[in-house]
Amino acid sequence: MQAKKFFYFIVLLLVLSTVAIPTYAVDNGPQRAPMYIHRYTYIPNVTSCLNTYKNIGTVSLDNTKSSTKSYLGYTVQSSSTVKMTVGISGSVKAQADALFAKVESSISASVTASRSYTKGKSYSTNFCVPAGKNGSITGYIPAIKTSGKMKDVLIDANTADFYEISTNYITVNTSYVPLKNDMHFVNKTW
Repeated sequence: MQAKKFFYFIVLLLVLSTVAIPTYAVDNGPQRAPMYIHRYTYIPNVTSCLNTYKNIGTVSLDNTKSSTKSYLGYTVQSSSTVKMTVGISGSVKAQADALFAKVESSISASVTASRSYTKGKSYSTNFCVPAGKNGSITGYIPAIKTSGKMKDVLIDANTADFYEISTNYITVNTSYVPLKNDMHFVNKTW
């Protein structure tokens, strides 16, 4: 009987020890995955206007058999879209946006990331082809031509103060941003 009481006593101690000892869970809050952002700033070395960026076609007039001058107007010969090109291998949208913003803020003309032109659209050019000559007009969409470097600041976005981790510079080769509304025409006679 003594052994039986001893056995019950041990079982009772085991039961009470598991019930009587509180267990606390440690809560460290939600675990966040690392978040990083890149802040891009374009720093141009060279920026200029290239009037003959995109050739959109040539119209011509044979006035060699005429004894009077003739006027030649310009009509777009095809339809397509001209897009901005960024001279960074594997560029991302944020880099293109930084380049576009810098070009747009530093020139007086309006620029666009994409511009369409339509076959059959006419422009008044008032180009006179003399009697006995041939004449032609070639139409172009001008663009801003630029090259420089892209500042890439890597930022830890998990902190309240957006800690800057590193800064790198990426070479930006020749890039083009089309002008929004401008056209350029080259007239020739021979």
